[in-house]
Amino acid sequence: MNRRSELQFRPELRHYILPTLKFYLKLIELPSLEIETYVRHELEANPLLEEISSDSTSEGEDGEITEDENPVENPKEVEDLNFAELFGDAPSAVSESSIEEFDPLDNVPAEGEKLTDYLLRQAFTAFQDQDLEIARLVISNIEEDGYLSSSPEELAGEGYEIGDVQRIIKRIQRFDPVGCAWRYKKEPLFVQLEVLGCAADSVECILVRDYLKDIKSNRHHEIVKALNINEERFLQARDIVLKLDPKPGWRYSNVASGYISPDFMIRWRDNRLVAILNDDTVPRIRLRRQYIEVLKNPKGVPREQLDFIRQRARSAQHLIVAIEQRRKTMLRILDNLLEYQREFFEKGYSHLRPITMTEFARQLSVNPSTISRALANKYIESPQGIHKLKFFFNAPLGDTDKRIVFQKIQEIVENEDKTSPLSDTQIAQKLGRQGVMISRRTVSKYRDLMGIPTHQYRGN
Repeated sequence: MNRRSELQFRPELRHYILPTLKFYLKLIELPSLEIETYVRHELEANPLLEEISSDSTSEGEDGEITEDENPVENPKEVEDLNFAELFGDAPSAVSESSIEEFDPLDNVPAEGEKLTDYLLRQAFTAFQDQDLEIARLVISNIEEDGYLSSSPEELAGEGYEIGDVQRIIKRIQRFDPVGCAWRYKKEPLFVQLEVLGCAADSVECILVRDYLKDIKSNRHHEIVKALNINEERFLQARDIVLKLDPKPGWRYSNVASGYISPDFMIRWRDNRLVAILNDDTVPRIRLRRQYIEVLKNPKGVPREQLDFIRQRARSAQHLIVAIEQRRKTMLRILDNLLEYQREFFEKGYSHLRPITMTEFARQLSVNPSTISRALANKYIESPQGIHKLKFFFNAPLGDTDKRIVFQKIQEIVENEDKTSPLSDTQIAQKLGRQGVMISRRTVSKYRDLMGIPTHQYRGN
């Protein structure tokens, strides 16, 4: 057997994520209370980090060391020194405290969120590397009932391939509970049937696709005749369909009430609205001075210890930069949200302006995936109450809050030409132009609930 060795050159394109970006992508998804827990864990794990007490100052300290006082010749030491000077004394964030008091009981929701944690545990087993990053992004955008609130295009942004996102979504849909990450009402039913082994052309799938209303109306004879099947086969398929779960996430979301700490606040100050990032609880961190001295004067320090210090120093650098970058991103989102929805915060629900995450991201010149991560599992407190941030971005708007639709229908009816009142179809069309996509039947239902008569009885 002849054996030989040879060199081969093969061009290859790979994605590499910088350490700072990894910290940033992790931190931007977390709400304030979880950020506090995460940073305190890093404080315990990294001996080079210390928390800045509230009464300490980072400027004008005695014995402040500059680069000129301790010149170094080794370029590696220069790199460490510059890093230490830049981050050693500067706090990771500057918080704006809230003066006004509020009742903590106002922040207790009716339901908690457990579904995402359950899905994440399965994701850590099923995925790794970039697939795991995409899975975490997808799961962070899954609502309590299993609905995926962001489209694959929004999740992909410019950072991931749309095909990879769709592939990950498809796998997550087969996690327990089966059918989560659905985008349209029948999708979880089709996924559950597929897992049960039903083919796309099976009687079960046909019933879900074409005959759900007929099943609800007990029009069994018509279905049997249309499908040309016997009664026994129909009943078998119907029983399977009736056991499917259209909102599989609810089984894991109805947990005990929890306390909400808003990540953002909109408050009145001096007769104007101001945006506040509620990160007072996040520890302000810096490098310990004793280790900065080691990085400046490494002579006499065993090589193993010096390598350890340098490694932990870089990790601390990435964390500090990521915390500050997260804060800047959040403040930018909050300022733009306040500017765009100012009338809502000032006047109420009837002035809420519809917008998608993609459009909002375009206004900020950032990736939609960044906005999606930043909005996940975060709340905002304003004069209009406490809302999930995604309250302002859900589309269609009619699925967000019925009060908004009610108010808009009321406005349309009040402002219509009394000599030629608008029909329900025309009202639905006007709502559509305002970004509220609901059907004529829904308009009719809401109009009845509001006690507004039909257009035939609203004329003069």
